[in-house]
Amino acid sequence: MKKSAAVPAIIVVIFFVGITLYSGIWPPLTIVSSGSMQHSGSWTPGIITTGDVVYLKKVPDNSAIVTYINGSSTGYTTFGEYGNVIVYDYGGYQIIHRAMFYLGWNGTQPIVYGYSGQPWIKITNISITLFGIGYAGKNLILYLAPIRGLSGFITCGDYNLGNSNLNPSPVADQDQVLGFYDPPVKGNEIVGVAMADLPWLGLLKLWPMWELHLAIPQNPAPLNSYGFLLLLISAVTLAVLSPSILHKKRERENKK
Repeated sequence: MKKSAAVPAIIVVIFFVGITLYSGIWPPLTIVSSGSMQHSGSWTPGIITTGDVVYLKKVPDNSAIVTYINGSSTGYTTFGEYGNVIVYDYGGYQIIHRAMFYLGWNGTQPIVYGYSGQPWIKITNISITLFGIGYAGKNLILYLAPIRGLSGFITCGDYNLGNSNLNPSPVADQDQVLGFYDPPVKGNEIVGVAMADLPWLGLLKLWPMWELHLAIPQNPAPLNSYGFLLLLISAVTLAVLSPSILHKKRERENKK
C-alpha cells in the first residue's frame, strides 16, 4: 500500500478505535428503526428519526442519567427535549426512549426523584402526572397499580406522548393502560445514553430489508430523509473521486 493511501486508512482506524473506547460499548452505534422519538413527519435537525444512527455512551450509574424532570430544573436538553435519551434492553429488544423520571418508593408511597414542589407535577398514591410537557405540551400520567413497589426509570418516546389523543396521556412505557408492559428500567438494563445522532445513514441497511420483506417497518422514515441521504452519498462520492479526476485532468494538460 502506498504511503499516501495508508495515512487516511490509519486515521480512520484510530478514529473508530477512539470513539469505541470513549463509548465503552460495542458496537457504539445503533440504528433507529422506529419513529417513537420523531417530532413530526419530516426529518428535523437535532431530532432522532427513523433511519438515523445514534452514538451511545455507557453510564457508570443511575446518577449519570439526567431525567426530563431534572433537565427541566437545570435547562439541560438533548434531541429537542429535557433530559437524556437512553437505550435499554427489554425482552431481547433494544428500546430508545427518553428518561422521564426515576421512580422510587418509601413503603407504599411513591417517590419521584427530582420533585421539589414543581406545580406541573402531581403525585398521588394512585398515579403520577406531569402537566404540559414535551414538544406538544401534553399531560403524561403514569398509573402506579401495575408497577407498585418497583423502582427504576420511567421512560417515554417523544412521538408517543406528543401524538397521543388522550389527555392525560398514559403512554409511558411502564403504563399498562395502552398495552405497554415494561417495568421501570433498572440501571443494569441500560445499554447507554444517546450522545449524537447521525441522520439517514441507517436507511442504507433498513431500506433494503424493508423492500426485501426481511423486516417490517414499524414507522416509515420521513420522505425527505431519502433525499438528504442521496445528497450525502453524492457529496461523499464527489469528494472521493475529485482528487483522481483532477489528477487525470492535469496529466492530460501536461501531455499537450
